[in-house]
Amino acid sequence: MTLPGKKAAYWLQLLSYLCLIGFITAWITLLAPPQTFPVALVLITCVIPLLLPLRGVLHGKEKPVNWAAYLSLLYFIHGTTEAFASSTTRLLGLLEIVISLTVFFSASLYIRHISKH
Repeated sequence: MTLPGKKAAYWLQLLSYLCLIGFITAWITLLAPPQTFPVALVLITCVIPLLLPLRGVLHGKEKPVNWAAYLSLLYFIHGTTEAFASSTTRLLGLLEIVISLTVFFSASLYIRHISKH
């Protein structure tokens, strides 16, 4: 089995990571704003962790890309919970699952490419 090139893996992990950031932000602010907590508090809690490794992810550095992959698993858990717990946010939860798994697997593929040398 041939793996896609390093550049393709880089762009896939970067675009999926940015997509996850954008999707979480849109979910909290536009698609299904929280009713019980201030939107700003939920936004800070959910988006700031994704912004921490962003600079390293943009530069394709190994450790930040690893951390982005690990962080995406938290959003996978959140998406799974939303998909099963609430019928109103089921579609959003399923979309979050797909995006977070894309981040995880594309980051893993990219790390595999850069660790080969």
